[in-house]
Amino acid sequence: MEQFVLIGMPDEGHRYIKGHPLLKLLPVKWARAMIPKTKVKLTEIIYDKDNRHQLGYILDVPGFFIDWDKHENSDRIRIINSLIGLLRAKGIRILVFPLWREVISMEEKEYLEEFITILDGGLIKLISLVATVEKLLAILNVKPHEIEIGIWGADNAIGRVWTELLAPRVNYLAIGGQTKEILVELGNNIFHETGLSCHISTDPNLCLNNKSMAILCTIHKIREAPHNTCIIISSSGISIASLSMGENNGSTLFIESGWFSLPQSMVPANNLGVWELMGITEAILFIRDSSYRDYLMGKSLTLDNLRVIKEIIEKSGIKFSGMISNGKILSYDGFRRLYFGKHLDKQNDAIL
Repeated sequence: MEQFVLIGMPDEGHRYIKGHPLLKLLPVKWARAMIPKTKVKLTEIIYDKDNRHQLGYILDVPGFFIDWDKHENSDRIRIINSLIGLLRAKGIRILVFPLWREVISMEEKEYLEEFITILDGGLIKLISLVATVEKLLAILNVKPHEIEIGIWGADNAIGRVWTELLAPRVNYLAIGGQTKEILVELGNNIFHETGLSCHISTDPNLCLNNKSMAILCTIHKIREAPHNTCIIISSSGISIASLSMGENNGSTLFIESGWFSLPQSMVPANNLGVWELMGITEAILFIRDSSYRDYLMGKSLTLDNLRVIKEIIEKSGIKFSGMISNGKILSYDGFRRLYFGKHLDKQNDAIL
């Protein structure tokens, strides 16, 4: 089976330094200062849980996470070319990089994509979130006039998916974003299709505050988490800023993604975090299933296409089973206990 490499979550270069014959002998401060001049390195093999098949590798590029924005252009180009050279030498064309938005520019990403395919788990994240919100609405069992939802970033592709999903289900929908013309056109479409009007705003506070549920399809212009909103859904790309927004929110439930259980052949033996697992799950599907690959690479982002992809994912043995809240897996039963027991300020009691 084709293999992939994973650039996981940052560890300040500790794993790389520990495994380097020279850097491990130096004071940490000196070793970190030398990292921009080092080469990328494969530091670990990813096996399935039974250790029968090699799925891929963990790749350390510590220069990406240590003062990357302060590197000279020559160092940035050298590190990126070193990465490309290593993958080509190994015959690997798939790079799993959940935090690429945090590190490289769009121009650098486009340059990398001339040689390799970059996956981040974003499509699975979105599909799992849609499945989660549908499940939560069923659990809450509220009538359309009893819930108010705000969607920030409704003027982008992800936001339009959420609008398509929710506009027929709720009477009170607020849509917001940067481009008023797109929002007005979207609002007109909602009125013609559902007979309901929605509030339109270019102010995230007016769009998101005091809602039953807020869905963030971008964090642009958002300075802090919405106020007095019970459930916040983070549906933007994976970044440190989007993940940290859920910290210390008291009685607000911050949901970063849906979650799923994997068939045995896809469970890695390595100790990986949730975003790394999501990324490599997408890579395995990309490698094993041509239908998934075709949709990921070639189809537009619509609700109908997401439903088709969800069926492809479920046929592979993956079962959507919960959500991720503040980096921890929360079951649907855990959500019930939190919400109906009114213990959102004690979320760890229901997190698995």
